[in-house]
Amino acid sequence: MRATSVGVLLLLYLLLIGPATGEGTTLTTQPWGGQAQPTAADTLDTSQDFLRGPTALGTGGLANVVVEIPAGSNAKWEVEKDTGHLAWERAGDSLRVVRYLPYPANYGMVPRTWLPADAGGDDDPLDVILLGPRVDRGSIVEARVVGVIRMVDGGEQDDKLIAVDPRHWFGGVHTLAQLQAQYPGVVPILTTWFSSYKGPGEAIIQGVDDERAAQALLERAIEAYEASAGE
Repeated sequence: MRATSVGVLLLLYLLLIGPATGEGTTLTTQPWGGQAQPTAADTLDTSQDFLRGPTALGTGGLANVVVEIPAGSNAKWEVEKDTGHLAWERAGDSLRVVRYLPYPANYGMVPRTWLPADAGGDDDPLDVILLGPRVDRGSIVEARVVGVIRMVDGGEQDDKLIAVDPRHWFGGVHTLAQLQAQYPGVVPILTTWFSSYKGPGEAIIQGVDDERAAQALLERAIEAYEASAGE
């Protein structure tokens, strides 16, 4: 790859991450896997049910996105399905940290959604990549869905919506074509990161579909949640 191309992709990556600000999580000074050891109070937010509390859609049909992982973070947090609390994921006795480049964009989920395996999902709420400035963990942002990355992760379908924060510089983007034309390199950065961060062969990108396919996926996930909850 030419040096200019590498430079452009690096600048785009830094643009996606935004300024390096605090995580909103206090860490102690004891070493732990290259980072400081979090205390129990730092690893769990029990103040809100992020799964069942907020609605899936906000004003004007925008999707509500619960930010689990801010852009630039390596700490793997998620909304737990049983409690709806926002917690740092665990793998056995360890807290999960992505040992790769940090997340290139804000990452989260749409509340009150669920996509079962028989509907092409992974039995989880719908994942969202949120483009825009770095957002604090636990924020709920109204976002416009403009595309979907089709991928298989660990043998399961694990598609990711691509959404933009309409309040900021991506606000003029309404379609996947506009995103690719106005911000060249963003989609390749996302697909490269999600296909690589777990290691070779763990996640396979099947393609990227447009805003119509993304909206249809969102609607299916909302309907599946409502059916499962008896709504």
